[in-house]
Amino acid sequence: MAKSDDLRKRLEALNRGPLAPGEGGPDEAELRRRLETGRRTRRKDPRAEPIVFRRDPSHAAGPRRPALAGAGPHVELAEAVSGTEATAPDGGRAYLVERRVEDPQGRWRALCDALADAVRREGSGLWAQAGQMLRPAEVNVEDLIFLDLETTGLGSSPLFLVGTMAWDAGGLVVRQYFARDYSEERAAVYCFLRLCEGRKLLISFNGKSFDLPFVRMRAAANGLICRFDPPHLDLLHVARRVWRDRVPDCKLQTLERVLCGRPRTDDIPGHLIPDAYHEYVRTRNAVRMVNVLEHNFLDLVTLADLIVRLPGPP
Repeated sequence: MAKSDDLRKRLEALNRGPLAPGEGGPDEAELRRRLETGRRTRRKDPRAEPIVFRRDPSHAAGPRRPALAGAGPHVELAEAVSGTEATAPDGGRAYLVERRVEDPQGRWRALCDALADAVRREGSGLWAQAGQMLRPAEVNVEDLIFLDLETTGLGSSPLFLVGTMAWDAGGLVVRQYFARDYSEERAAVYCFLRLCEGRKLLISFNGKSFDLPFVRMRAAANGLICRFDPPHLDLLHVARRVWRDRVPDCKLQTLERVLCGRPRTDDIPGHLIPDAYHEYVRTRNAVRMVNVLEHNFLDLVTLADLIVRLPGPP
């Protein structure tokens, strides 16, 4: 019983901040190994009690964030969002949600066509920006990879969703690698790194400061080697140079609303996403995860929309 209580306390501590090896118990890698073992046990015996990271606001640093409202009726993830198993070589798994960028009105089909044109058309805004890092004439639309993460916090907190978008079979496809519990983070990161193999240009929003360093950090925490280091087009920095006089601020949703003409409705606020994920792991109610996946999907689509709106060279 004492060992079980100690493990649970260490797992809870991992949710609140980084774990230093040697401080009263196993390091993070060992905890993740034990959690993966527990997850495999639960597959064989569904009655086994799950181990989750529980948030303890009384011990959390900083001001308390607003609480989440009631989630509503219980919905299983597989019932709410169609997906498949993404498997890493060690047998670890994540949940892969794959969705083509298309809609009945044809607006996103037009966006896909505009992006393909921007990649191949000399003088486009993409050429003007990418030309500072590589030779655009050597890049095809299949060489692009878009990235947007959803994490459980800052610092060394785990990530739980790696959102990607790439060109496949004549259009853009969003692939979201979702960790259904904390032990699946490793598989989500591995699948992302494998998807990136051979890509020549990474596109993100604040990814130079956050997303890519975060992926590298979480890869290291999970014993993975991250060699992915392509030219990186960070649209936050581009937006500040190009559109700062046209928008009240350069937040992604502000750019989406003002420049793309797409205000969001029923979107989950970003500051509530970490708590929504912890709630999902604790309750397995996927209601809020549907909103998080949609939030991430729209962020990725907006990156492509901003690219096709970039002005060409003067």
